[in-house]
Amino acid sequence: MHSSSSMQYGRANHGSLSINGYLRPPSGGKTVGRWLKDRREKKKEEARTHNAELHAAVSVAAVAAAVAAIAAATAASSGSGKDEQAVKTDSAVASAATLVAAQCVEAAEALGAEREHLTAVVSSAVNVSSA
Repeated sequence: MHSSSSMQYGRANHGSLSINGYLRPPSGGKTVGRWLKDRREKKKEEARTHNAELHAAVSVAAVAAAVAAIAAATAASSGSGKDEQAVKTDSAVASAATLVAAQCVEAAEALGAEREHLTAVVSSAVNVSSA
C-alpha cells in the first residue's frame, strides 16, 4: 500500500529524518541539551575571539600613533643641520606614519572600539613617545 516515495521519507539516510520520520537533533546523534551547550560554548568562543581582535586593533593603532609622533618629532627637528633631501624624507615618513595610524584607528572603530577609548589610548601612546 505504501508508495516508494512514502517509504523513502522514513529512511535513515534521508537527510535529517530518522527511521520513524521524526527530525533528529541538528548535529547527528547529539541530544538537544548537548547541542544547546555546544552552541553556547561556540558563541562564547566567538565573543572571546572578537574581543582579542578588538584589543589587538586598538594596540596596533596606539603603536602606529606613537611611531607617527616620533616620525613627526624627527621631521620637525631635522631642519637644523640636515640637507633639504633628508628633511623631505623625514617629512614624508612622518606623513606616511600618520596615514597608517589613521587607518589603524579606523580599523579599530570598524571592529567596535569606542572612540573615547581609542582617543585615550592613542593620546597616551603619543604622550609617552614624545616625552
